[in-house]
Amino acid sequence: MSSSPIVSRMESTEMGKKIRLLFTLPNLVGAGGQRAVLDMCRGLDAKRFDVHILVQEKLGSFLGDLRPTDKVTFLLDRRYRKTDLPRLLWRTMALAQDADIVIGALEGRASFCGLAAAKLLGKPFVGWVHIDWEPFLEHVSDRQRLGLSTYRWAHKIVACSNGAAESFSRLFSVPSDKICTIYNGLPLASIAKAAQEPLPAEFVEIFKQPTIVMVGRLDPQKNYPLLLDAHARLAQGGIAAQLVIVGDGGLRDELRAQAERLGTSASVHFAGFRLNPQPFIKNARVFALSSLFEGFGLVLVEAMMNGTPIAATDCPSGPREVLDNGAYGRLVPSQDADALAAAMRTLLTDRAEAERLAEAGKKRAQAFALEQSCQRWEQLLLGVAHSKPQKGGVETIAPPVSGPSIGR
Repeated sequence: MSSSPIVSRMESTEMGKKIRLLFTLPNLVGAGGQRAVLDMCRGLDAKRFDVHILVQEKLGSFLGDLRPTDKVTFLLDRRYRKTDLPRLLWRTMALAQDADIVIGALEGRASFCGLAAAKLLGKPFVGWVHIDWEPFLEHVSDRQRLGLSTYRWAHKIVACSNGAAESFSRLFSVPSDKICTIYNGLPLASIAKAAQEPLPAEFVEIFKQPTIVMVGRLDPQKNYPLLLDAHARLAQGGIAAQLVIVGDGGLRDELRAQAERLGTSASVHFAGFRLNPQPFIKNARVFALSSLFEGFGLVLVEAMMNGTPIAATDCPSGPREVLDNGAYGRLVPSQDADALAAAMRTLLTDRAEAERLAEAGKKRAQAFALEQSCQRWEQLLLGVAHSKPQKGGVETIAPPVSGPSIGR
């Protein structure tokens, strides 16, 4: 007599067989979502989970970060075209047949294919939400909104912050018993080791001066024009500081032109994408984040781990949660260049305040260790494999500890 898929998954777990996971990604571009997925896949207990990563397009900066131990299948060796969708769905189904759970690791096309394949095959699907969609929704097409709304049919949805979970549930009418929060985790020991590498030779002289660093893609979400305006205000106020932007994207020429207009081009430096941005972060006097919206903000944890004080916009949803309402870094209103400039000025000129935040941040970063995040993911995936009933309400599976109490 044939057993149901749920019973089969339970029996395989009880008999010691690994739970087979299929993560779906669109590509490996150098973004925080892809980084979080790769770190988590590598951190799961290999004795209990067999991890397979499906990547639709073989492109992106993180191709150079893949390891021989990563089990990755690429479906296309070029950029996606609309006519590829049936083929991608078919190949996703073929790979999903050998999985116990399908995880849509990044919102969008790859997750839609994963969800469709899981439903057609009778497999559980877990969706992963990486950003707060409320401020971003006006920028997406009706087709993309429809794709996001299909997450309602997931077995479980994991968001990287409470704010992202609450807004996603509200925007897409997701039942609250399907969504929970697991904060992104980082391999802190690896970050500390990577930070010990020397700066690239062409940046050594630059960092001998007070330097502000921001790391992220050069796209509208990160709101680099605000950072450039704030940096210019520092110069106008007599504060000489270099600004180094680590990341690449389509706005590079526009941002260079803005620096020219502001008269700050000599002190603004574009480092491009770096697989290891840690030496830049560690050697900075201030780490800045000017984003319009985030989901979590991995770079904030990296800055805290490196002991670099932070000035960040209080955008939805990650910075306030990561920095515990401003206890571990300066939070300023979004799109307020004067406020961001004032926060950076304080951290550049008040060494006692900067050192206090730096030391507190190092302790705070421990709350976001990859090991803790993976443990919560493992709990969730084991629950899905056993089809345990879920609690109601938006559940925080991995709340960060409060850390030491410090002045604000």
